[in-house]
Amino acid sequence: NTQSMGDKPKSIGKYKILLLLYIIMEKLGTNYGGWYVPINMNLNENSVVYSGGVGEDMSFDLLLQCKYNSNIILIDPTTKAITHFDEVKQYYNSKQLFTGGIQNDYYSCIHALHPNFDKFNYINIGLWNKPDKLKFFKQTNDNYVSQSLVENMFGQRYDVVQVDSIKNIMEQQGHSQIDLLKLDIEGAEIEVVNQMLDDKIFPTYVLIEFDLLLKNKDPRSTTKQLIDRMITREGYKMLKNDQLNITFFRNK
Repeated sequence: NTQSMGDKPKSIGKYKILLLLYIIMEKLGTNYGGWYVPINMNLNENSVVYSGGVGEDMSFDLLLQCKYNSNIILIDPTTKAITHFDEVKQYYNSKQLFTGGIQNDYYSCIHALHPNFDKFNYINIGLWNKPDKLKFFKQTNDNYVSQSLVENMFGQRYDVVQVDSIKNIMEQQGHSQIDLLKLDIEGAEIEVVNQMLDDKIFPTYVLIEFDLLLKNKDPRSTTKQLIDRMITREGYKMLKNDQLNITFFRNK
């Protein structure tokens, strides 16, 4: 799947062609768990990718790692997500099938890949704006994987999990920059990204599912305020808005 985004270029000739080539987008991953990204991103074997919110669909992370041989930091304290990561590694060893709520197109997306698991690192922690221990609310249907740090997103049952900011996790991991950040963290995205920007951390590519607005849990319009901040103050351009799964890009 490819799609050109952005304003139509006014210039003609080679500059127009270069611009059009640059903004061709592809969707990496399943219909449910995939993300639109530029078809040729500036990523390589030294690049650092932070993937917040793993769930039971690693198709984007696996395809990205195989295409660019980048280092993937998976961040999710959800018990089912931890189990799924272990099952993904086992799948490539023995083709053992997955438990859990697997998407219909998952196997077709990932079966032919040869990911380098030496370049994956799973961190069992939740993303937030500071170090803390917080309630991690479960859904009312136990078959669903997602949990949320935001009260009233799901049900009333919860686990208690350790959380921390992106800045602190980077320091613990010895990272000086993030090349691509992906967040599907069920409402915590506003607190996490605002703090990251306050800390002067600017990943080149930022992919965010804006769950607060998607689930009508944003009465103070914090989603709009964050998007406005990213575009008007922090130098990001919106490359794709796929039903509030938004891909941003910022020149270094």
